[in-house]
Amino acid sequence: MERKNRISNGQLEALILTIAIGVGVLSLPNVLANILGNDGWIIIIVGGLVTLPFLYIMYKLNKMFTGEVYFEYGKKIVGTTLFDVFNILYIIFYIFMLAFEVRVFAEVIKAFLLDRTPTEVIIITMLLVSSYIARKDFGAIGRMAIILIFIVGTIMFIFTILALPTMDYTNIFPLFRIGLGDIKNILKGLGYISFSYVGFEIILIAMAYIGKPKDSLRYSIKSIFYITIIYLIAFFISLAQLGVYDTKRQVWPMLSIMREIQIPGFFIENLDALVMSAWVLVVFGTIGPIMYISGIILKSIFNTKRHDFFILPLIPIVYIISLIPQNLSQVYSQIDTISKILGTFTLFICPTMLYIIARLRKDG
Repeated sequence: MERKNRISNGQLEALILTIAIGVGVLSLPNVLANILGNDGWIIIIVGGLVTLPFLYIMYKLNKMFTGEVYFEYGKKIVGTTLFDVFNILYIIFYIFMLAFEVRVFAEVIKAFLLDRTPTEVIIITMLLVSSYIARKDFGAIGRMAIILIFIVGTIMFIFTILALPTMDYTNIFPLFRIGLGDIKNILKGLGYISFSYVGFEIILIAMAYIGKPKDSLRYSIKSIFYITIIYLIAFFISLAQLGVYDTKRQVWPMLSIMREIQIPGFFIENLDALVMSAWVLVVFGTIGPIMYISGIILKSIFNTKRHDFFILPLIPIVYIISLIPQNLSQVYSQIDTISKILGTFTLFICPTMLYIIARLRKDG
């Protein structure tokens, strides 16, 4: 492995964080409030805990094929033909993920910053910019994540501090009003929250480039912990600021709160525009690595030495798919279906199945 492609475990931790914290956090409080009311935070915690055993399986699977990428060594486990079928399902999933991320991003930017700019222009611009980092080596993506993680942390810190004075903590209560009848709702919420943790599977690629892979699991678990904390903060701030009923009505509760925050005497009046500008970089940190993963998958399918020349042809495909939904309701409905079907298979079932098969062959 070339030295420039090496990444540290800290960069892996930052990568998982930056990929996961994208557009999903904006609608998360709304979705969970509609599913479980004030107790929506339970779904966040359960979602984080459910992710951990699959993260462990991916880690153990990678240790069995040191220095190799999942989308390549999978062929050794189940054969080239069958794993190419799996790879096709993976690329379909990630293309839809890209389409969802960039469409929601465009809708948010249009609503809060560039109301006169066509959605199509915003989408194609973000895809072109993200393709720059996606065509680079994995080491560059790791270094980018370290920079962006400070932006994510700074945004959440500033947002939380500014929101504290106007929060009504009584809106958070009552808690623990769930019963046996709510188990179905929790399972329904897990179908959505699993999408919000998408990014942890980057370990399937990253461990091939890490200098000390034995510590990768610990850093990956830390990243899941931090993601869970960020989601909990977003949920409770939304409840405290808006109350459960307004949180249910607002598509993007976090952005609605951000617009209401004012600092007396502050020389910048449109604070939301400043925070939104930083959020653009956060979304860039999500879309860029996902495009990179897509290129790696196509490289495996077509058995080429490089992934970069697959990136640009992906842009028109993602662009067209992102414009198919007529409105935001259709966008969220379609990605919910895709994440439940393809997401469940690609993130949970397939790696687990390959790990079991690989262990059986090794033990045999």
